[in-house]
Amino acid sequence: MNILVFTDLDGSLLNHDDYSFEEARPTLDRLRGAKIPLVFVTSKTRREVEPLQNRLGFREPFIVENGGGIFVPRGYRSVSLPEEFREQGNFFVLALGLPYGRIRGVFAAMKSRFKITGYGDLSSQEVAVLSGLAVEEAERAKAREFSEPFLLKSVPDLPELERLAAREGMKIVRGGRFYHLIGDRQDKGAAVRGVRSLYRGIFEMEHVAVGIGDSENDLPMLQEVDVPVLIPHPERGWLEASLPRLVKAPDPGSRGWNEALGRVLDELEADSP
Repeated sequence: MNILVFTDLDGSLLNHDDYSFEEARPTLDRLRGAKIPLVFVTSKTRREVEPLQNRLGFREPFIVENGGGIFVPRGYRSVSLPEEFREQGNFFVLALGLPYGRIRGVFAAMKSRFKITGYGDLSSQEVAVLSGLAVEEAERAKAREFSEPFLLKSVPDLPELERLAAREGMKIVRGGRFYHLIGDRQDKGAAVRGVRSLYRGIFEMEHVAVGIGDSENDLPMLQEVDVPVLIPHPERGWLEASLPRLVKAPDPGSRGWNEALGRVLDELEADSP
């Protein structure tokens, strides 16, 4: 049985507060040893994901900015990708979201009426303070291509912001720390469907898909996999979700990720002929 693992990063594989993945190392090593692809599905940017992949020792496709783009490493599995993928540095990219310039333009109009602050309004130092990232990491987090993370000072304003976004072909999703303004046709679920199609098609790999997440913006991803895994928030616990075969991790962050995915792999391997 082939297994394909999709995972959110912040609050799931990476701890919510310190972004550590140390307690997930045993299962990460197991994935590498078994050559099970680990596909990151994140609100992070390409510039954030690339060094993280290098640190963890994985070279797989990944999904950035809440489904804004699918990145496939050049030469991956020695196949030619569909023509809608375009070359960008060391990757081939399928853009599913709107360009950042357009999103920022709509966000600026919203900002003139509401108390919201986006990444594009902040310095790297300010993003570092708000996110808990190092300044160098915050600089990479600001390199947006398909989305604008923002803080909302008055939650009652959210419905009106959502209406304004919809008029412009956009929507607002909530992550672990920030709201995100994105294109209305993008989400983690649509991108996961696209990646699964690649594996079933040109990569010639039928598979069982596992998905791991902790926040509202992860639900579309969890709905597109065979075995969804929910990581609890350190303070709020598990997100409300009704999903077939749902597995609830016992602990937040990398510890829960390690325990839950390890258990899922055990069960899938036991069921394999």
